[in-house]
Amino acid sequence: MIKLGNREPVWLDLTEGVRLKVRPITTPSYAMIQAQAEKVFDDWAEHRAESEGLDAGDPSVRRGLMRALMIKGLALYAVIAWEGIDAAVTDETIAGFIDENPLLAALFYHRYLSPLEERSAEGNASGPAPHGTSAGAQDIAKPAMETVEPPAPIVKTSP
Repeated sequence: MIKLGNREPVWLDLTEGVRLKVRPITTPSYAMIQAQAEKVFDDWAEHRAESEGLDAGDPSVRRGLMRALMIKGLALYAVIAWEGIDAAVTDETIAGFIDENPLLAALFYHRYLSPLEERSAEGNASGPAPHGTSAGAQDIAKPAMETVEPPAPIVKTSP
């Protein structure tokens, strides 16, 4: 059974003395952030990739930039307060924090989305068992016949 997530802001501890208060992620907000990241990537690919010496068609370039854009978009959406960072919470300071602290940004991404991943891993009552489709299920089908009789011979009646 799927459990509903928390709908109240929570604190994420990133490292000793640094924590972020974040609003919960929703499907519409995640989809909006992803669409915005794709739009920014497409604009970058069309207007700036070549001048920066990067191949926008390279899958690793796309994955890397999309991940960075998603992290920043999620942080801009989610962070409403913080402790251990000597700045007021604004879009500019959140973007700066993400850009200047790649390891903490990755940690934020993981910890912020981990409740979604946990709920997804829970699945629902109709999901497959962890060790195969029948490992956790009760057999309800009748067994098939153990031997199969050969088909009846075909008899020709006229030439």
